[in-house]
Amino acid sequence: MLDSPIARPLIVGIVAGLVAQAFKLFTFLVLEKRINFRRLVETDGAPNMHSAAFAGLTTAIAQVDGVQSLEFALAASLTALVTVDIWNVKHAASRQADVVDLIVRKMRPDFQGAARRSLSYTVFDVLAGTAVGVALAWVIR
Repeated sequence: MLDSPIARPLIVGIVAGLVAQAFKLFTFLVLEKRINFRRLVETDGAPNMHSAAFAGLTTAIAQVDGVQSLEFALAASLTALVTVDIWNVKHAASRQADVVDLIVRKMRPDFQGAARRSLSYTVFDVLAGTAVGVALAWVIR
């Protein structure tokens, strides 16, 4: 199945995204001493699932078709777009949540809502995801 030039990049992308999510589950287990299966579907934290999947897909396409191919150019463009877009969307959502929290605290100073995590990705989250995707493209051959 991996012999197909089409199947390998797709499999690498999917595996990279799954590995990124599994890594988050494992780190939560180590840090919090409990299993939180929600980490498998949450998109925040390091390594970023989106950058892992797209970087893996793009690297595998480069390996199969070469960096001068149309397929690589398309994949690299989409990888850049998705990575920057998801980063900006999460950042904007985080800022909006901060404003909502501020409004609620001004309207109801006695309100003690649950502490929430930041929704933004850090540079480390995105770079870690990219590294996972690229590394898996070299491992899955």
